[in-house]
Amino acid sequence: MKLKILAIVALAVIGIGAVVVAAGGLPTSAAASTKYLTGTVQTGDVTDEVAATGTVATSASYGLAFGSPAHLASDTDAANGSTTWTVTEVKPKVGDTVKKGDVLAKADTTDLKRQLADATTAIDTAKISLRAAKSDLSDAEDADVTAQIRQAKIGVNNAETQLSGARKTRDDLVEQIKLATLTAPIDGIVTTVNVVAGLDAPSGDAIVIDAKTFQITADVVESDLASMSVGQTATVRIAAVDADVTGTVTAIAPTAAGDTSGNVVSYAVTVSLANVPAAVRAGMTADVTITTASATNVLNVPAAALRGAKGDYTVLVMGADGTPTPQPVAVGLVTNTAAEIKSGLTEGQAVVTGVANPQTGTPTNNGGGFGGGGVGFPGGGRFQGGGGTQIVKP
Repeated sequence: MKLKILAIVALAVIGIGAVVVAAGGLPTSAAASTKYLTGTVQTGDVTDEVAATGTVATSASYGLAFGSPAHLASDTDAANGSTTWTVTEVKPKVGDTVKKGDVLAKADTTDLKRQLADATTAIDTAKISLRAAKSDLSDAEDADVTAQIRQAKIGVNNAETQLSGARKTRDDLVEQIKLATLTAPIDGIVTTVNVVAGLDAPSGDAIVIDAKTFQITADVVESDLASMSVGQTATVRIAAVDADVTGTVTAIAPTAAGDTSGNVVSYAVTVSLANVPAAVRAGMTADVTITTASATNVLNVPAAALRGAKGDYTVLVMGADGTPTPQPVAVGLVTNTAAEIKSGLTEGQAVVTGVANPQTGTPTNNGGGFGGGGVGFPGGGRFQGGGGTQIVKP
């Protein structure tokens, strides 16, 4: 029984001692031996960013087929109709740069022009028939014979229908003759040439042109999506050509991407690129950093200096004697690396960001974040952090 009482007393003493230590009641010699890691209150920019990886692609790709208007190359329904097109001229090669309106290829239009001549004759014939029908109607109306008037009106309607059909046939042939010449719909680069002069064009696209502008579609995890919006700026690193390019978010998918990795839901975000170096090619891998929030030319401290919770933050300011003192602060934008200070500090002050290992002089990391171990600095409270230095007392 005595042994149990002694054990209880011993545990109580240890508990009281722990409370004293946590309250800052360390011996002066112990407190003085603590080596604090510090950062400086400075003026600069604080930015919050989202990182993702994507693939460079052209912003548009157009297919050109004889007999059809230019269409997006992804449109597999586009076709050149049932006409057989014999190619008479092909100008570009794969890799050539073209300007909007440049003539790229031509096909033989001899048969189409013959059909056009026949259509023109059919129009003239239909006009004559219509004039005759109208004359018959006028005669019938003068005679005031109901049956003749009815028949004459039918004749006029038939003649008008014939004329309309002949005009449509002619207009279609004129359009087909135009579409026998392929012209560049945009400034771009020729990526495919499927025709040869002197041979019949195959079905489908004869020539494909990619725009010289580029974009990147990257998958952004759902936890980052709330901070994103169209118009945000981005920095894009294309390692293959050692280039850093600026970009702008132009689209955010309304639904999640079809493929998920490790059950992480992500959304496709499109970033349009500006001033892309000539060496950049579609298919290259790019690292995208999107700026989701920023504060320019503001007082800031390392994020590891903050302790407390939102709306009730403090930092420890190092005094001239090396003693840290709690200081309430009003903060603005807080990121993983820095925190905007709206009030409570002045530029040049030193603030505590951690504690050095007393044996090695280097920060001690327990993997749980600075302050995650629960050891307090003078004044109470814990540092906020998501990974960093664990406080150590000698």
